[in-house]
Amino acid sequence: MDEANGTTKRGSGNSGRKGTRRRFLRGLTVVGGVGLLGGAGAVGHYLGTLYRPREEPQRGVLALTGATVLVGEDLEPRQDTTVLVTDGVITGITDGGDPLPSDARTVDLSGHTLMPGLIDLHVHLGFPQQEPEDEPGLTDMPRVVYQMARYAPSARRALLEHGVTTVRDLGSDHAWITQMRRMLRDGELEGPRLYTAGPLFTTPGGHPVVTFGVEAGSGTVELPSTPEEARAAVRRLATGDEPVDLVKVVQERGDAGHLELDPIPAEVLTAVVAEAHGHGLTVTAHWGSEADLAEALAAGVDGLEHLEARGVLDGWPEELLTALVERDIPVTPTLAVTEVAASPEQHRLIRERLAELHSAGGRIVAGSDAAVPGVRFGDGLHRELELLAESGLGADGALRAATSGAARVLGTDRIGAIEVGRAADLLVLGADPLTDITRVRDVVGVYRDGREVVRG
Repeated sequence: MDEANGTTKRGSGNSGRKGTRRRFLRGLTVVGGVGLLGGAGAVGHYLGTLYRPREEPQRGVLALTGATVLVGEDLEPRQDTTVLVTDGVITGITDGGDPLPSDARTVDLSGHTLMPGLIDLHVHLGFPQQEPEDEPGLTDMPRVVYQMARYAPSARRALLEHGVTTVRDLGSDHAWITQMRRMLRDGELEGPRLYTAGPLFTTPGGHPVVTFGVEAGSGTVELPSTPEEARAAVRRLATGDEPVDLVKVVQERGDAGHLELDPIPAEVLTAVVAEAHGHGLTVTAHWGSEADLAEALAAGVDGLEHLEARGVLDGWPEELLTALVERDIPVTPTLAVTEVAASPEQHRLIRERLAELHSAGGRIVAGSDAAVPGVRFGDGLHRELELLAESGLGADGALRAATSGAARVLGTDRIGAIEVGRAADLLVLGADPLTDITRVRDVVGVYRDGREVVRG
């Protein structure tokens, strides 16, 4: 469920389809209200535990031998290299001829490339996958409820099968998504690492309230009308039993020619950011137009989501481009979405703006925005990497955007690179993605904390 994609990003739309989607999501809200989607109901909890938990933690020494290993934050390729993993952590990176520990279990990866697991910085696990032409209806409700009650097993599996070992959820029901995070952390579920913003900060006349019919009290949105209410909401999310990992704001005017939306008032937006920073949380902002971008930057946000048709198609205003570069603000462009939602010419211009940002020294990271219609979990990130590479980053820059660069956005040095001391979240590929970015799709195996969770 994102953020001025879908109806508002298309710049045209079908009112019947919008109405159907609103009714569908209101139906989900009703179900969530009885605890099934919120993770609090007995039925939801019971069904959630039916899904196979993760395998036992990796123990002892695992030696992954013979591969071309993309080492360190810069993904430096090293031929015929061995990576040693002990109890889920990388404990050694050695040349192929070096002796192995006598108790090591060996896996020969000769002819393969070993790289860090991918990180998708923009997903919505609480929304079903759809194709662009799909019109969700109430007949889809049982399937969706089943998936939600089991904490999105198909999404979790698809992500792992595409080598995505960490995701950042940027807008889902707070109780539901934090329950999933706990279950993943405690081994009750298998899936990627999960960071979450919980509910979106928006307005009663903003996205996704107007665009998708998400209702107040659903657990998916916060609607503060004053700075005091904003601070209280952030404080509650930052200090509760299941605190969020970051805060997400929606600063979105919509399109006067299609659908107008109400952005967050400047004083409320500033209060959200200040309170989040006071609790050590970063704030990332959905934005649509140049005015939205200027307000988000003035409020002090730490990251930006999307480049889209209502943004800076005609070129970057010099002062805004300078601010992005000088403040080293990460931008997650979600090109996979605009490829589906915008016209071919708009998408071309968006990619030109991204290339300009990259040339100016801007910081670009990778996120798919799955499950926006047409962008699927896992596959969407692969497509995003291809588009980033084609938009000036090259294969190496695109891969860093979904590994070490993404880990930096998350504020962690535990993942995102093959280095001693980092978690053994690893992706085995049949060919070298540095020479051809499309080879990131050739997934042969995936390790999560040293456990082999996917075998090609």
